[in-house]
Amino acid sequence: ASHECPPVVQSCWRAEQLFGQWIVVKMDSMDMVDQFDGAGRSGERAPKRARPLTQAGANAAGGSSSRQSSPEMATPGEAHAFGGVDTSLETPNEPASSQSPVGWARTSSTASAQPATPVMEDGGEPFAGMLSSVELPATRPPVDAGLACDAGGDIDTVETKFASAEEDAARMLAFAMGMNARLGSDSLVRVLNSNVVQSILCCEMTVGPTRHFSSLRDALASGQATCATVLRVNVEPGTHKMDIEAEVTDDRRVLIRPAPGSEPGSVILSSTTGRPLLRVASPGASVEVRGLSFCFKTAQSAATDLKQRCIWVTEGTMLLRDCKVSSDAGIGVCVLRNGIVRCEGCDLSDCGFVGVASAQGGRAEITKGCRITRNRHFGVLATDAGSCTMIRDSELCDNGTYGVGVGAGAKVHAVATKLERNQVGIVSKGTGSHVHLNNCDVSANVRMGLGVREGATADAVDSKMQRNQYGLCVSNSGSLVTLTGCELSENITHGVGASEGGAIEALSCQMRQNQVGVVSKGTGSTVVLRKCKASENGRIGVGIREGGVAKATGCEMRNNQYGVCALNAGAVVSLKDCDASHNERYGISSSDGGIIDATDCRLNNNQQLGIGAWHSNSKVTLLRCVANNNGRTGLASRVGASISAVDCTLKRNSQFGVYVSGEGSRVQLERCLSSSNGLYGVGASEGGVAEVTSCRMERNQQAGVVSKDAGSQISLRDSEASENGRIGVAAIVGGSVDAERCSFKRNERVGMGSWNAGSKVTLVKCSSTHNGATGLTAIEGGMLSAAQCLVSGNGRVGIVAKDGRSAVSLVECTARDNGRIGVGARGQGQLEAVRCVIVNNQQSGVVAKDAGSKVSVVDSQLNDNGRYGLSVREGGVAEVRGSELKRNQHMGVCVWSAASSVSLWSCDASGNGHHSLGARDGSVIHCYGHTLTHSGPAAQEEVPVPALPGLEMGSRQCSGLDGLDDGLPVEAVNSMLAANGAAEPRSAQLQQSLGDGFLESLLDP
Repeated sequence: ASHECPPVVQSCWRAEQLFGQWIVVKMDSMDMVDQFDGAGRSGERAPKRARPLTQAGANAAGGSSSRQSSPEMATPGEAHAFGGVDTSLETPNEPASSQSPVGWARTSSTASAQPATPVMEDGGEPFAGMLSSVELPATRPPVDAGLACDAGGDIDTVETKFASAEEDAARMLAFAMGMNARLGSDSLVRVLNSNVVQSILCCEMTVGPTRHFSSLRDALASGQATCATVLRVNVEPGTHKMDIEAEVTDDRRVLIRPAPGSEPGSVILSSTTGRPLLRVASPGASVEVRGLSFCFKTAQSAATDLKQRCIWVTEGTMLLRDCKVSSDAGIGVCVLRNGIVRCEGCDLSDCGFVGVASAQGGRAEITKGCRITRNRHFGVLATDAGSCTMIRDSELCDNGTYGVGVGAGAKVHAVATKLERNQVGIVSKGTGSHVHLNNCDVSANVRMGLGVREGATADAVDSKMQRNQYGLCVSNSGSLVTLTGCELSENITHGVGASEGGAIEALSCQMRQNQVGVVSKGTGSTVVLRKCKASENGRIGVGIREGGVAKATGCEMRNNQYGVCALNAGAVVSLKDCDASHNERYGISSSDGGIIDATDCRLNNNQQLGIGAWHSNSKVTLLRCVANNNGRTGLASRVGASISAVDCTLKRNSQFGVYVSGEGSRVQLERCLSSSNGLYGVGASEGGVAEVTSCRMERNQQAGVVSKDAGSQISLRDSEASENGRIGVAAIVGGSVDAERCSFKRNERVGMGSWNAGSKVTLVKCSSTHNGATGLTAIEGGMLSAAQCLVSGNGRVGIVAKDGRSAVSLVECTARDNGRIGVGARGQGQLEAVRCVIVNNQQSGVVAKDAGSKVSVVDSQLNDNGRYGLSVREGGVAEVRGSELKRNQHMGVCVWSAASSVSLWSCDASGNGHHSLGARDGSVIHCYGHTLTHSGPAAQEEVPVPALPGLEMGSRQCSGLDGLDDGLPVEAVNSMLAANGAAEPRSAQLQQSLGDGFLESLLDP
């Protein structure tokens, strides 16, 4: 307290207030002095950081008494960086007081500083008091590790470089203190005032027209500047014309800022020569510029000039804070090779080529509200391997071509950044090039938000790409974009697009209100979607064409015109657990050769179709899918397409559950349910083919299954058509149906039917039961054949052939327990039954009614029916051979009306309730061979009947028929025929009597 404090020591004391910490270093030997250079780097052995001072040491050194310090003491031989007296400064065997270089009392906690004494002249300002007010870049929180440009953490290096000024200041003061520990009682004053220490301290100077240094270039090139480690340059307001760039070409820390009291934006560095305004080109240089404007302005509008660079960094680091940079023909900020640039709160606009460019390994960071706008081509450009740019909390808007361009292996990371109203928001081009977006808004760009091509990659997290022409475009083999939690909406054409081999992977993203949500086009192009929503798009949610591929899991494609489309040969879409519902037309659609594979998907409430496939080679495969409540059809295949569905449900569609139409079109159904649809459960028309296995078609309003038109064919295996509104299964207008082991039950009217000429139904081992009217029917020319089938419990007729040229052929079938008739032909219908059982029907077993109708029965049983075994009337014809007509409640055979006739060969009509045979109103019964008849339950009599061309029996010859008992008994007629001795008929005569070759193969010559 009794001695003057040297100015440099005063600055060292005040440095403690700046750095906010006590630093203790250990000097290993005097070799440190020789190895320490003026900049405090080369040849330096890194000093060791030691424990903080004790509270007593802090007080003795003039530190704040409130500072928290460790109770541990520094060991002998260690020195404190910021002066003062403590036991750690003692040398062995010497009292502590002898170590005080100026005799300071240990009890003094404050030192009265005298007015500063100038130490440097020659235009530089004195050192005294400088270090206490120097402003160094503050240490910043480290950048997220995940945002580093590469595995080496290049962006982290930027932060580390800018923070190293503190470490340099600490080292230089520690060096002085360490030397004092070795040099004796007055060595501290001598060391601190030496040129060595002065060369590593801070220098401050001012640039202005009336100052010693009139230009920034002169100030930076001065001797004072070159020997100082920390340099501060204040620039006075005004426009400073520069013909030659200012340079920092050695290892220094430089701060350039407006002079105190200057208005914001009042300091402008300008040039019209095309030379850079400021250049940094030294590996250890660190330059900070605050609040300055750099402006190139040519005399007239010039073409792009890449050599025109306002700021140019090739080595070292530069920090730009709140600066404005403009170059009307070239580059605002250019960082090359080993250079690093960080821009904070800057405006980098109106450049002729690019606002910020990094190339040849240069690295740039743009953060804290930077605006990069109206540049002619690029807002930011990163090119060449090793180059990288970090953009955070900034805006890149209204640039002429690209907001950000990345190429030739460079990398760009953007966080919380807006890229708006550029031609293209971001483009990444070339193998190794990469873009990372996190919480960015890439919107309202004229062409596309993000473009990736020629092997480049990109990933985006929680970002938006909105109101562009295209949200995202990826093209060429090797190009890949990964999206997580992104929104791509309101883009004019598509939200996400891959072409020419590009690939996209998206997780939990939304593609809304675009023309098309997702597009994959061209061979090798691939889109993989997981938990995404491609909804509310003007045309298509997911559209894949011309060889593109898409895979979607757990996604929604709703409220589009089409949910999913696969167009053209080679296009492939795979869907799993997806929802393509509520679309204006179709849920999923395949056309022109596209292929769709869907598993566990929901395709509901679409205004037209749940699933549609068109054209040859188009194919849809469905597994455990649901297509319900669609405006027209659940599933439709047309014009040559094919659809395969397994374990699917198609319910409550307005028209069809399944519809196949057109030659070559095919549908295969297995274990499916088609229920409660407005028209048919399954329909085929115009040559379409359906193969149905183990399926159920139930409660459809008109029919379970319908095959319509020539060439249309439906095959049913182990399936069921039940409870449908009118018909279980029908072939109409030339269609055909074949069924095996199927059941048609509880349909409102008909179980199975064949309508119209050319229509054909073939049944094997099927059952048609408990239908409202008819089990099996052929009408208006339809054909139906059945083998080993059961027809029972139907409300009126088991089996009927009705109208001209309709035909039914039955082999080994059973028609029983039907409400009125077992089998019948009427209206010129034809019916053939071989080895059939027609029993227990409530009225008649077999009926032939109307002129032209014909029934032929062979080796069958027409027993136990409610009234007649065989009933023929109104011109019908029946031929029965080798059959039983027994135990019917009224008669075995009953014939009405003129022109009605029955021919019997070797039949058994015994045991019927009233009479075996009965004829009336001019009808005729012909009996051939040995016919067993009897009129009551007791008599059994075999009456031989000769093979005559025919026997006319009067209408009053049938006793007990309809209450008439005054006719001649049939037994008497048989006796009369036997007396004639007629011979057995020849084979040709028998075939002619049967007509049309019926059962030709069954007749014995």
